Amino acid sequence: MAQQELEARLRREGEGEALNIWRNAEAEAAQLRREAALKIDQQRQAAADRLQGENAEQHAAALSAGRKQAQSCRLQAEEALAERLKVTAQQLLEELAQAGGTPLFQALAAEIPVYAWQQVKVNPRDAVAARNAFPSATIVTDKEISAGLEVESSDKRIRIINSLEKRLIHIWPELLPDLFKEIRPMAGER
Repeated sequence: MAQQELEARLRREGEGEALNIWRNAEAEAAQLRREAALKIDQQRQAAADRLQGENAEQHAAALSAGRKQAQSCRLQAEEALAERLKVTAQQLLEELAQAGGTPLFQALAAEIPVYAWQQVKVNPRDAVAARNAFPSATIVTDKEISAGLEVESSDKRIRIINSLEKRLIHIWPELLPDLFKEIRPMAGER
């Protein structure tokens, strides 16, 4: 449930910003390609008097350098976009947590195995629900947890984190390529 809402929200919130970043990166890459093409044309003219083999080497080197620069520019743009999308996703977790309320906390808490947990860390908003779900545990509040919980055994050898933040961390490697697949057509990419 939270993953689908997160994906939908990311699509809506990130499309405008992502599209602008993508277009800027593509424009910069296109400029690099134009400059590389201009450089190639200049080299062709200068090399007209030289042997064809020498000209072909220079052409290939300039084209390769232009491609490498364009590829590097695109990679940097994708990394910047990925980071912005991740920050946006992290910011949306609080909204999802508030929308899910106590039922979301209860669903996440129900996934934790039954055990005599010593400490349960939750968002202050979920402290009452945590006391009800884990009456013998010490409840610690942490605003860094938007929704969910972190439980720990008395010997601190067992620790389970079942929070929206941790779920985002785990799903991000699968989610990011899907987001890029949706963004690329908007930017005129294949």
